[in-house]
Amino acid sequence: MNGEAHIRLCTTYEVDELARLRWQLYAEDEPALVDSLEAYRERFLDFARPALEDDRWTVWVAEETGRLVGNIWRYRAPRIQPSRGRTADLAYVTNVYVEPSLRNAGLGSRLLRVAVEASREEGCSLAMVWPSVRSIPFYERVGFKRPPDPLILDLGGDWHAGGAAAARGDDLA
Repeated sequence: MNGEAHIRLCTTYEVDELARLRWQLYAEDEPALVDSLEAYRERFLDFARPALEDDRWTVWVAEETGRLVGNIWRYRAPRIQPSRGRTADLAYVTNVYVEPSLRNAGLGSRLLRVAVEASREEGCSLAMVWPSVRSIPFYERVGFKRPPDPLILDLGGDWHAGGAAAARGDDLA
């Protein structure tokens, strides 16, 4: 692969490939804890099919030689409107992934810049991400800053795949 991946919007017909990319992320991080691709695909499709039909979700993919090699998801979170004026949506960036053989060549940054610029053009007031410790420098290179941490309350659910480990930053976004 030559690193000249084309970035474009994802289509609903590519949901199986999105499942493969997300599964690869989990398999890289914690291979002993990952279900088979087939088992994961079912759960992923239950989420991804309706998400891709919802205009609040946008997925961009990186394609090289007819194959998806990366993706980034963005959710436009509406905000409750104030008594006067209007507030803009928030852009939540998630599931940024590039296959290992194409990393450190700018493809992830290109994907992130596309999502950020689209969010800006669509009038979002803020882009946010819940990064892993390892990915913080990646986001900072594109301009993300570290504000004071948000307040969270762990209700014992799976608010993030790693639970307590994720809260410590032991996972990958």
